[in-house]
Amino acid sequence: MERTGAICADGVRLALTRVPARGQRRAVLLCTHAMMTSGRYFGAERPDGFAAILAGAGIDVIVLDWRGHGASRPPEPGQDRWSFDDYVELDLPAALAAAARLAGVAAGEVAVLGHSLGGLVTLAALGAGAVRIPRLVLAATSLWLPGPRGPWQRRATMRAAGVAGRLLGRAPIRILRLGSDDEPADYVAQLTSWARTGRWTSRNGVDHLAALPQVTVPTWAFSGAGDRLCTPADASVVLARLPGAPPLRVVGRASGDALDADHVQLFTDARLAPVWRELAAFVTGAS
Repeated sequence: MERTGAICADGVRLALTRVPARGQRRAVLLCTHAMMTSGRYFGAERPDGFAAILAGAGIDVIVLDWRGHGASRPPEPGQDRWSFDDYVELDLPAALAAAARLAGVAAGEVAVLGHSLGGLVTLAALGAGAVRIPRLVLAATSLWLPGPRGPWQRRATMRAAGVAGRLLGRAPIRILRLGSDDEPADYVAQLTSWARTGRWTSRNGVDHLAALPQVTVPTWAFSGAGDRLCTPADASVVLARLPGAPPLRVVGRASGDALDADHVQLFTDARLAPVWRELAAFVTGAS
């Protein structure tokens, strides 16, 4: 395991952790995490973890912590300002460039696994033409866009997050024990505006949903049958907008898996190693 970093165009330093492929290398994969947490759950430090299983399949695994998360500090939520657009325009391009240098491959040869927030960031960057990758894995990637007439539970959750962001300058995720990392006010404001309006847009008005048909990268998508944050139906909403609409792999007992996985179990429960090997086969081009 190797810890290193990437420098964004605005000077922010991102933390990267590399787990080198064992044996002959067959692919390089950048793993990007969900909101309210860091990349730690990809298991770079565990001999039986997700990253180790992929490394054993010949994949050079590089785990990113988005700015303000995990070891990518500063910036600090509540003290500094950044938004979803910064992940798209600054963090992902810098991380991909650093991953290519680390692995000694050309730009454009690093595949991406985007989990939840990571998947949305990657789709937005691909739709805008900001990055180029050979393959994309979408894990539990969805949008809560209830709009003014959507499910009241989601509208209420988003309203509460918006109020906390305005009052505290951050969403107090750690205090509420909803995750390991707080989220900054500007990001929370964007997230809640998407839910309120039913539109997924950048600060300068780019419509990310409208750009999804331009994303033609070969894609493998999966979600957990027990995931309340991103149900299979939620994941299908985004997936259906991609050309060719790749099938969604639902991880659950109905599919013969060991458990109905939730949002994070997709990467933390070793009983899902057979699913991880399916993912590895896609990334390496073996399936």
